[in-house]
Amino acid sequence: MSKNLIIVIFCFLFLCCRGESNDCKNSYQKAKINLNKYYEDRSSSHFDSALYYANQLSACTEYKVRAVNLKITVYTLLKKYEMGCKYLDSLNVTDFSLPYQKTLYMKTFEGLSFEQRDDYTKRNACYKEIVAEIERYLNTNPLDKNAIADLFYTKLKYEEKKVVINEINLMQSQKKNDKEFFEALKETINAME
Repeated sequence: MSKNLIIVIFCFLFLCCRGESNDCKNSYQKAKINLNKYYEDRSSSHFDSALYYANQLSACTEYKVRAVNLKITVYTLLKKYEMGCKYLDSLNVTDFSLPYQKTLYMKTFEGLSFEQRDDYTKRNACYKEIVAEIERYLNTNPLDKNAIADLFYTKLKYEEKKVVINEINLMQSQKKNDKEFFEALKETINAME
């Protein structure tokens, strides 16, 4: 192959990848802007635009996890739990930043759906499944602070705040080197209604 052909191929690949990356970045920014507009004026019309741009991100490998999180947020705010479940069902575990998160979001949508129907027994069962999944993950990743926070935020959905705080204190006594993290976690949970 001649040097010129190699240079042309390299330039073509560079420009294609750069263009895709810019398109991905722009779509992500536009999706976030529309979601933020909802928080400003509470107009649900911004959700369609946010979903449109999030859908454009499906071909963007580097933005896949962010696109998933955006869509989950929109379905949650719209209270479209069944649509959220269908969307999550189409995804792989590898589409999430942590392996338990697909179960976390799926069971959260199911739990919220049961809550809408005042079926708190089934709702709590969903949250307990999430807790079991996170605990399995923590058995092999005991220092993952995101997972620890997810565990206690989930427990708070079906247990009294004082019980959750006691469980955090117990875990904190076992992991003495993370005092700041556990104190901040307790403070956040105490501030929640």
